[in-house]
Amino acid sequence: MSKLPDEISLDPQDWDAFRATAHTALDEAIEFLQRIRDRQVWQPVPEQTWRALSGPVPKLGCSLAQVYEEFRNLIFPYSTGNTHPRFFGWVHGAGLANGIVAEMLAAAMNANCGGRDHGAIYVEKVVIDWCKELFGFPSTSSGLLVSGTSMANLIGICVARNAQAEGNIRQNGLKNYPRTLVAYASTETHESVAKAVEILGLGSASLRKIHVQADFTMDLRALKEAIEADRERGLEPFCVIGTAGTVNTGAIDPLEELSSLCLKENLWFHVDGAFGAFGSLTDAIRPRLKGMELADSLAFDFHKWAQVQYDAG
Repeated sequence: MSKLPDEISLDPQDWDAFRATAHTALDEAIEFLQRIRDRQVWQPVPEQTWRALSGPVPKLGCSLAQVYEEFRNLIFPYSTGNTHPRFFGWVHGAGLANGIVAEMLAAAMNANCGGRDHGAIYVEKVVIDWCKELFGFPSTSSGLLVSGTSMANLIGICVARNAQAEGNIRQNGLKNYPRTLVAYASTETHESVAKAVEILGLGSASLRKIHVQADFTMDLRALKEAIEADRERGLEPFCVIGTAGTVNTGAIDPLEELSSLCLKENLWFHVDGAFGAFGSLTDAIRPRLKGMELADSLAFDFHKWAQVQYDAG
């Protein structure tokens, strides 16, 4: 159907020009990864570059080709460095060349996965089912694809709060709750856990940071003493957060023992597996993660060892 002369459309006015720019961008993205070993791992953004990127809101539009040229000159050369094989900082995943195509097709579909009946929903469901199988969770368990483990930790601790607290916290909130809810994590736990506790309205003071042993794993004796002391003070312990691979050292908390303690103390057991959960795919690390399958909730990243492009958790 031809477009009416006065019809307003967000489609490209020149599809051939759009196609040419898109093909150039794809070719240069592939070249970027293919030749990455010829470049340095990282370079700082020069002052003239970040100044060029600042400024007031543009009031006039420009072509895709112009925008791409700005990207090529001002942004593309200054990546984090994690796509380079000599990048050894932090725990950033490198992503995959295939991810370029995946991101492009996902953008073309522009799927809203909040409901309805379309293909992307079934992809999400089957990926969650795969994860249940990989990590030994019951087939009846549920899951969500989110931006990363920081968000997954927030959701897991939120579920713990709602499930463990008396009454209907989702409906009534914490305003008139009679006791202070308390959670426990090691001093090596990722900062997203403390932020989650704050966002949920519990306050950072309600997160007990338990000392670690010489191998940087949570000290079980110190944990037991902290739970006992809080109950004696009239507080309400509700959740223990174990870590399957800390960001600082890769330490794995004693997950089996933590699970047993949580069962005994009637506490929710959440595991932050951002760094190490996918280690269960290798025989060399799987035994060290024993007990992770016993968690009430598990948070992990696809964009670390699974090498999926950011953001995916």
